[in-house]
Amino acid sequence: MNLFTTQRDLPPLLAGLLRWLRRLGIAAVALVVVYLVLEVICTYALPQCGSRFLVPGEVNGEPVWRDNPFFAYRFYPPRTAPAPLPIVARQTPAPGTLRVCLLGGDALMGEPEPSFGPGRQLELMLRQRYPDHPVEVIHLTLEGGNSHIMREVARDLERLRPQAVVIMIGNEEIAGPYGPASTLGWFHHSARLARTLVLFSRTHVSQLFAGLVGRVAPARVDLNVWRSQEPLMLKGRLAPDDPRLKSAYRAFNRNLRAILRLAKAAAPEVIVCTVPVNLRNCDPFLTTYLPDEAAAQQVRETLRNAIAADAAGAPEAARLYADVIRRNPTHAEALFRAARLALADGRRAEAFDFFVRARDADSLRLRTDSRQNQMIRAAAEEAGVSLLDLEKHFALSSPKGVPGHEFFLDHVHFTFAGANLLAAAVLARLESRQAFDAIPTGALPDAPTLATELLYDPWGHAAVLKTVLDQQLRPPFNRQVDNAAYRQELMNDRQAAEARVTSLSAANTKAILKRRLALAPADGWLAARAGWYLFNAGATNEAIAAAETAHQLWPHRYEPRALLAFLQTVAGAEVEESIAFLKGADYAGYYDVNWALRIGEELTARGLPLAARPWLEYALTRDPWNSAVAIALSQALQKAKLGQEAVDVLQAAIKRNPQNPLLWEELAALYCVLGRWKLSTQCFNKVEEIAPFRYERFYKWADALVRLKQYSRALGPINRYLAAMPDDPEGRALLAIIKDHIPAGSEPPQDNDDEKPTRKLPWE
Repeated sequence: MNLFTTQRDLPPLLAGLLRWLRRLGIAAVALVVVYLVLEVICTYALPQCGSRFLVPGEVNGEPVWRDNPFFAYRFYPPRTAPAPLPIVARQTPAPGTLRVCLLGGDALMGEPEPSFGPGRQLELMLRQRYPDHPVEVIHLTLEGGNSHIMREVARDLERLRPQAVVIMIGNEEIAGPYGPASTLGWFHHSARLARTLVLFSRTHVSQLFAGLVGRVAPARVDLNVWRSQEPLMLKGRLAPDDPRLKSAYRAFNRNLRAILRLAKAAAPEVIVCTVPVNLRNCDPFLTTYLPDEAAAQQVRETLRNAIAADAAGAPEAARLYADVIRRNPTHAEALFRAARLALADGRRAEAFDFFVRARDADSLRLRTDSRQNQMIRAAAEEAGVSLLDLEKHFALSSPKGVPGHEFFLDHVHFTFAGANLLAAAVLARLESRQAFDAIPTGALPDAPTLATELLYDPWGHAAVLKTVLDQQLRPPFNRQVDNAAYRQELMNDRQAAEARVTSLSAANTKAILKRRLALAPADGWLAARAGWYLFNAGATNEAIAAAETAHQLWPHRYEPRALLAFLQTVAGAEVEESIAFLKGADYAGYYDVNWALRIGEELTARGLPLAARPWLEYALTRDPWNSAVAIALSQALQKAKLGQEAVDVLQAAIKRNPQNPLLWEELAALYCVLGRWKLSTQCFNKVEEIAPFRYERFYKWADALVRLKQYSRALGPINRYLAAMPDDPEGRALLAIIKDHIPAGSEPPQDNDDEKPTRKLPWE
């Protein structure tokens, strides 16, 4: 056969193969053409969200790099996408500027309140150490930011050209986007596939696809929101030997090395940190049992005996724990309990080893494990960058050598002291590496000084404790062994912090905050916090002025805009104008909905339900499928004594999305308040049908009955709640109130409602 042989002369099999190859080639070319046409159309037809973490902007006629509020839309649905922290950085820094970039997830970000996190503390430390130089600590951080996301963020390091980059990633690797425990984790078995999907997310076509999914299945989006708050229900529980972890580790290793290359190309000094976590006061969230049920039952029985012996102080407890671990070496709960026993007995080295093994065996993998930290150490050595071993540093600084609640609020997020320890370690490493040409001339501020300057003491402390308390009420934290005791400790600390806040007179509060604002007029963080605290002190006009300052410093941000809109509403401004101000003239994404919801909830909580109503109605108009908005609007209407309208709102929401148990819970409580007992019972039964694991419904049921002074009726639900959560202090407190109002020996009343129970509610 020569080159001029025709297809007719070829064997039939080969000729058929060529025809199919030609068709596949034509189809591939056609798909590429269609894709390119779609990409061009989307470029002009869709809102320009941008795929970069930083976008160009202008402030007072000067070109700057600012954060892109829509960056996370590439990885999350807009409704749940986290916003980056505020960034306004000159494209050409002023002479002598000390610029440090922090790259990492929400621990380095400073969650739950970044105003007091490591970055803010490092910034103030640098300003006082180098008073003659402008200082910029830029947060290239994102809540839930694992290595897939941070690799995309690191692309913008070259734009900033900092003197130093500090990297700390790892906690979100398994549960974050493209991780095996994420909502779509089953789709990301391959590190290469995950990387391909990340690259695809840069395109406008991906934005079109994501928008279509939200429009085609809005009910599914709504369900995913509440399911994301129930981590134990995710299909992301991974045993230590789960094969999906290998793919995740490979992706982490590759992404980390790519990030280090980008950082080295952008900055002369790169510091990569191992990741410290709470070992001593965070028992594993989930234990994986042996696949053999008979062997697993023997392990459970031995563990029960060990726990009983441990509680009684019997010496055989250690032997029994050792027996459990021998039978099941990755039994996370047994490892943790053995660690606590060893620590109490003074066997520190053995205890530390058990704590680490318990963390590594946790099947709900929300903490950086030993293998990841080893990868970080190896990558730092290979790349020739500075390794800051924070895992060891925190252990050496902790009581008995094991980090706990003195440095961590929960499993990974830092207390003010923990953030201070991290910031001080970074500063010491920067100076030892001579990252700056400048010579330090100021003293290093201590933690109390920083707490005062950042408004953490006393206002921020109380706010952080409230946030952590709310978190501890939700899974997976409320299922931890020591949850009730820790919540009680948090409540005591919060009461003490709030007592400090209330001990300051309004005049003193205004004087302190005005003085702090005068000392740092260009600090948007400070202006935003001070605005809120001034409002709580009754100084609305001063609060509005502080919020306007924050808005001027961060004109692209929705937080100061929302604060201003809220304050103006309280001051009596037209709600329509405030809503228009919040939305702005440009594309707002989903921010206007989320902030309208938060404003409405805050107005309702402050006894202004009628002022909250238009905000919540606006949010519901923008997204009728948002169950959280429907619930907030119904609560506002209920507080405004508009019970039937509140019922109508919830009924309409349930018709749209009948599988959301939160809607049924809220309607059940509302029917209860209205005295419609049988309908209330039917709604609570519906919750049990949809989500039987949500025993919180019994607490809501009992609480609604107590508000109606129906104490006998409330006894059944609160007992069912406490059967699931026997150590919950709030549940026990509610039970005590109920028992105080029930005569001894009385029987629960029978329902006298003339409505007949039906298998289907009349409006379904």
